[in-house]
Amino acid sequence: MLFRGAIARADILAERDGGSLRHSTQGRPTERIARIAFHDIHDDGLAISDDVALVTGHFARTLGADAWALTSTHEQGASRCLAADGLDDDSCAALVRIADRIDTGFKHHAPAPLWCDRLSTAHPASALVIPVPRTPGQPGAFVNLVFRSPDDDARGEIETRCRHEWPSVSAYFRLWEAARLAQRRTIGVETGLNLVAIGIVLLSGDGHIVFANDAARQLMDRQDGIREHRGQVQATDRADAAALSTAIGYVLAQSGADGGADRLPLLMLHRESGPPLVTSFAALPHSDRSDDDGALLFFVDPGLDIHQLAEPVCKLFRLSRVETELTCLLASGQTLAAAAQALHVKLGTARGYLKQVFVKTGSNRQVDLVRLIFSNLIRASTHDHLHRR
Repeated sequence: MLFRGAIARADILAERDGGSLRHSTQGRPTERIARIAFHDIHDDGLAISDDVALVTGHFARTLGADAWALTSTHEQGASRCLAADGLDDDSCAALVRIADRIDTGFKHHAPAPLWCDRLSTAHPASALVIPVPRTPGQPGAFVNLVFRSPDDDARGEIETRCRHEWPSVSAYFRLWEAARLAQRRTIGVETGLNLVAIGIVLLSGDGHIVFANDAARQLMDRQDGIREHRGQVQATDRADAAALSTAIGYVLAQSGADGGADRLPLLMLHRESGPPLVTSFAALPHSDRSDDDGALLFFVDPGLDIHQLAEPVCKLFRLSRVETELTCLLASGQTLAAAAQALHVKLGTARGYLKQVFVKTGSNRQVDLVRLIFSNLIRASTHDHLHRR
């Protein structure tokens, strides 16, 4: 049987002396949607969409509910009321406690809809609590429809209408949960990229900036080798502008192509002060989920402490001390001859060290080695290296 009868007893719901449900029976129901109260926002900053309230409110009106609430549980946090209409805070709190008890009792198994009586000690209101199909990694959600003392016949009619209307509402909630999960992933990825010492810019297939992390934004805001112009990345040095534009066009043309990654360019963009920005590129692989290809741009300021940043990567590949020094010098933009001079070794000896680095890292060319180091430069702290000059 789809619905199970259940009584929310006094030990589950907190007793209160006063207060009542605020039932709005005057005027058209659609006029009340503008006054929906959103009670909370997720701790991770994900706000509840107005569309959820519109869908839930329409579903509640279709079933003749006097009030409704959307509650949510969280495995690592407190349950909460996401949105409500026609309920006071005490009633919302009671529904939150019900959701918490249901979620705790059934873990990851979605229970059937159930009736909860005695929602309010002052008024004999009953709530039909409907669990939303749960998406892995997402909090549990419940649609709560509140009715004034429905008898058995009224409950049977409500349940019949619910069986008819719920499939379409449930499908919307699945889309909503998928969108929330995608947004949470996006926020997590952006947060992680903002902890990277190098500037990273994501370009769309037409060359416009989709995302730029904090390091890249600071470079563009200062016009320190690169700038943003009409939504695109440009080199501030005129001699480099054409080369960067050509390189971006080439990389975008390679997006989704097989074998193109081995021929991607590596540029040095001059600045008014300081060493040139070392710039590398990566073409995005073709995705069946999107027709829009794109590219990634990486900007490394050699003025950063490359040794400190690259050392963990070198240890990962078991590079020796001298191999690590050579790799860091090359990543800083120095030629192999200059790196050999800095290490006080002959050029032939430096070439021998470089061959060993290629074997250990799986690289075949110096540009591939530098790109490998760039892709793994993660800051130990959030701001120390960005402001270092």
